[in-house]
Amino acid sequence: MKKQIILSCLLVASFILSATTVYAQVISSRADDTNIPNTANGFYYSLPQTVLKIDLVFEKVESIKGPLSDYAKEYLGLIDIISSDKSEYKLLSADVSSFYEADPNQIFFVQFADEREKDAKSNKFTLTDLGGISSYNSDDAQLESVIIDETNVSYIYSDEDKSFPYYSQYNKKKKTDTIIRTINIDTVVIDRFLFKTSWVDMTTADKAKEASLQIEKLRESRYNLISGYQEVNYGTSIIYMDNQLREMEAEYLELFTGKTIKTLDSKTIYYVPEKKTSSSEIFDFEDDKSVDIIITTNVNKNLPDSPVFSGNGIFYRIPVAATIEINSNNTTHFSGRFNVNQLGTIITAPLTNMQLQFDSETGNLLRIVRE
Repeated sequence: MKKQIILSCLLVASFILSATTVYAQVISSRADDTNIPNTANGFYYSLPQTVLKIDLVFEKVESIKGPLSDYAKEYLGLIDIISSDKSEYKLLSADVSSFYEADPNQIFFVQFADEREKDAKSNKFTLTDLGGISSYNSDDAQLESVIIDETNVSYIYSDEDKSFPYYSQYNKKKKTDTIIRTINIDTVVIDRFLFKTSWVDMTTADKAKEASLQIEKLRESRYNLISGYQEVNYGTSIIYMDNQLREMEAEYLELFTGKTIKTLDSKTIYYVPEKKTSSSEIFDFEDDKSVDIIITTNVNKNLPDSPVFSGNGIFYRIPVAATIEINSNNTTHFSGRFNVNQLGTIITAPLTNMQLQFDSETGNLLRIVRE
């Protein structure tokens, strides 16, 4: 009787060892320099992470001081002018989309057994083009991951010139010196006048005086035009001439008052959310305003915070849904819901007698068949 019990125990132990030999062929572990020997037989894989592509469109209002602003009150009596250069920014719109790439912080190593029993089942892994695991021991077709290749291009829309063209047109002025030579012939005294002409640089005060005179001439020309001083019937062309005189006057006035230029610009930002960061500044304007991203999630607290090593298993990740908001100057310009992989939880799936399929974009387990 005792021999039969011992024989039965040996048979059970032999069966357990045989089963372990057949199915304990794969060991998954986090890839680092401490736990993977150089001679290990296996391969690396990564989990996909979510990257947010944020497209911003904003307006830049640039106020430029006029080169003759110091003489605005003296020559034209103007007080309300631009006294210093400054720029103001306003976010007009924001749009967010997402794509997936390999997560450099979540790379794992699958190690095969050095020796395999004759009757042991083979292991079949299918990988995605991102380097993640698509399936294990399954022949079902998987969708390929989409890698988005984006180039950051900024477009600026502005038809206005930042320079002051009339300021550079009058840099020289004619200077005439009168030289008097006295000639004495006997009792006759003759004064001979000589005029010497030269060109000298105009000072800022000279340019201000010249510009104010041009403004006066333009206003007089407009008055003569609309009052019928020329006594010529110009027809509809009088409107065109009046508009041209208005534009010339405005450009001369800008030399004193300054000008405001509005520019429409766009910016593309790529942002990778992190677990410990719920809000972040993604773009900073020159006027101390910024664009911020706020991420709100509801993480399942029943799942473990860190992956548990399970021997014959594979690591995968359950993504989490997050609300993404783009704010600037206390205004929300975008709000939407996205699956953010790296904010989810990493757990393990068993490989023994299993067929597994994973989502190539999120890394989540889609299908499991127990053989």
